[in-house]
Amino acid sequence: MRKLVTILSLVLLLLVVVWLKSNQEIDNKTELTLSINNKIDNFDSGVIFNDDGMLLLAQSLESLYQYHYLKRPYEMIPALAEDLPEISSDGLIYKFKIKKGIKYHQGQEGFFLERDVRAEDFMWAIKRLAFLPLKSNGAWLFSGKIKDFDNFSKRVGSHYDKFLMDSIDGVRVTGDYTLEIHLVKPEPNLLYYLSMHFTAPIPLEAIKFFKNDFSSVILGTGPYVYNGFKDNVYTFKRFKGFREEYYPSSGDRYANTENLLTSSKMRLPFINSVSFKVIPEEEKRWGAFLKGDLDLLDVPKQLVFKLTSPNTETTELFERKGISVKHFSRQTTRWVGLNMNDPVLGQNLNLRKAIAFSIDRDRYIKILTNNTNLKSNSIFNPSIKGFRPSHKLSYKYDLEKAKIFFKKAGYKPGDLSLTYTTRGKEGIHLKEANFFKNELAKVGIDLKIETSTFREFLNKGRANKLQIWTDNWIYDYPDAENILQLLVSSNSPGINKSGYSNTKVDRLYQELSRTLDEKKRFEIMYEIEDVVERELPWIMLMYESTYIVQQEGIQNFRKSFFIRNFVKYLKKAN
Repeated sequence: MRKLVTILSLVLLLLVVVWLKSNQEIDNKTELTLSINNKIDNFDSGVIFNDDGMLLLAQSLESLYQYHYLKRPYEMIPALAEDLPEISSDGLIYKFKIKKGIKYHQGQEGFFLERDVRAEDFMWAIKRLAFLPLKSNGAWLFSGKIKDFDNFSKRVGSHYDKFLMDSIDGVRVTGDYTLEIHLVKPEPNLLYYLSMHFTAPIPLEAIKFFKNDFSSVILGTGPYVYNGFKDNVYTFKRFKGFREEYYPSSGDRYANTENLLTSSKMRLPFINSVSFKVIPEEEKRWGAFLKGDLDLLDVPKQLVFKLTSPNTETTELFERKGISVKHFSRQTTRWVGLNMNDPVLGQNLNLRKAIAFSIDRDRYIKILTNNTNLKSNSIFNPSIKGFRPSHKLSYKYDLEKAKIFFKKAGYKPGDLSLTYTTRGKEGIHLKEANFFKNELAKVGIDLKIETSTFREFLNKGRANKLQIWTDNWIYDYPDAENILQLLVSSNSPGINKSGYSNTKVDRLYQELSRTLDEKKRFEIMYEIEDVVERELPWIMLMYESTYIVQQEGIQNFRKSFFIRNFVKYLKKAN
């Protein structure tokens, strides 16, 4: 009898296993359709640095590390690395172990490689960033940081043969699956860099096969294989040889309250194929979603009002179709920029204070975003470690104070005319410009509006030729250093559009860039913030957010600008 019970138990267990596998197989036979705004001209992982391109690459490429999908503040976890690195006591040497058995996608443009990923493949990826003919947008990650990186660029120049033969002393392959990176100085953000697509492994065999031209090739190890571009659609198919990876089994408060852990410990990915439709026009993307042609959509700013106004036809339609609306904070901060080299603004702190106290930021957020964004209380974004929710800016909307500072600045109403330059020529940009024109008029400043395309705006800003403008920053990685680079004097002209220069800030930034201790980093952040708030090259406005609409049945979605490989975590009910 006992033997019969044991046999029956084994049979039952086998049936359960078969059922679970069959159910997951059903999940795996689903398709997902998303959109991007533009066609991709170049797929090279060492070059591409735009949102659409990075979204596509993230489905196929993997690096040593990735962000935990369900934890905030952000936490780095291994992807192709076995574990977190071993770091020397002085913070200059990082030792990595690579997972064994990781396979490359096969058949990309006729390329086949049977061997698995090796440590040397990461070395070649970094060498390519230093190779001048590539004109890499990722070289900044390691320039001045990895030992011999810049010298390698100079030694090799444009010579392909030298590129193949020479080596970077700071990137050492110590075994088939072990790698060392030697730094010039401690680098607190190295793991963030090693999670970016720039550092995805590239085998020497592929470099030779494609003659170092990956502009039309996506050769990766990730969950999806690039399947081509046809009829304005990029398609990706599930990689059957994808490594063993499982949906996370832990998360933060949001993950628990939003029911994002129901897929815990299930093998990734769930979706079988992914299509990205190229739809440049906002209205057409919106229309495609309403017709059911897209599964998820980042709602265009111009159309957010359709979601935030009650009792509209849109909300009724969503209720009928089971469409969900989700609101997420973005890793984006917005502010008013002031040119510190301008003869009028740069030398007159009282004038800058007058402008800061004259801006009603609550009204700005209401008019420009229909109250969907959060008012800034810091130059730092809430997504980064060390952000202080209780911090208060040194200014707020106070028209009487604004008038007092304007008088102290040496002006009477009607005496002063300034120029505001727009970030584009669409209606939203003109609406924003007119808001500031009306605000400053209350103090007695005549604000002239200069319209420009976004490219014109960037060119003028980086040449330090703007006077007043609205600026924003989308973080490349969740650390204060990423935004503070915009306030360093060595970056002007350039990304420091304000032309801001302060020797104390420069010194503190250099200290921050090599400080590993988290508590000390926070102290440096706050000291820089105090200096910047006193001198007012920026007037903080808001932290931007985004609305996502998703069709009924989409599960596990959580928006993050940093986590572009989110597709592998998604499920779609049948």
